[in-house]
Amino acid sequence: MSVIQQIVTLQKIDSQLQDIAELLGDLPGKVDVLKDEELGLVKSIEDGKARIKALELELNKFDSQMTDYNGKIEKHKDQRYLVTSNKQYDALQHEIDFLKSGLDEIETKSLEFTEEKETIEERMKSEEENLESLSKDLVERREKLEVLMNDSSEEKSKLDKEREKERDNIDFTILSRYDRIHQARRGLSVVLVEGSACGGCGAFVPPQIVSEVKAGKGPKTCDSCSRFLYYESN
Repeated sequence: MSVIQQIVTLQKIDSQLQDIAELLGDLPGKVDVLKDEELGLVKSIEDGKARIKALELELNKFDSQMTDYNGKIEKHKDQRYLVTSNKQYDALQHEIDFLKSGLDEIETKSLEFTEEKETIEERMKSEEENLESLSKDLVERREKLEVLMNDSSEEKSKLDKEREKERDNIDFTILSRYDRIHQARRGLSVVLVEGSACGGCGAFVPPQIVSEVKAGKGPKTCDSCSRFLYYESN
């Protein structure tokens, strides 16, 4: 097999592998992004549940404290009617004012915690709805990806083996040029001569080069795009 036939065969294999990659497109990446979003939502919901649990414990403590403070305040109010001096009355009133101040602080904290709990619950409701939709979308995309990968995996494995075999048989210098062109020309290193034009970029190919390509002399390349040229008779 001539050098040009070798790289034409390699190009055909690479083109088939490129077709498989394009078939999958950016679906694997999208699946990964959705998976990260799903994990983020799951963690946020779990953190929300843990915070709500902690808030509920604190709110229960506040309720108990407020009940205790209110009981003491009422008790001291009743005691005011039993005192026999202004000094005792003032002492009870001072204690009542102190308890009321503490009660106000607890009620303020209780209100803040209640508002935080409601905000988290509202956020979690939205996140759970998003998670349900996202998980459904993720399942659908995974199923699609799995079908595509299953359909193409056997063919890709076969082509990968053929590709390595072909590359092992090609001269290193030619292979290096092929790879450079492949990278620079979006995966198309070898093209047909179409009349007197390059099948890759459409540039004019001199008659002498066309004749040599048709005669299998080479390898020859396009002066404009550097792609390897080959001829295929009908």
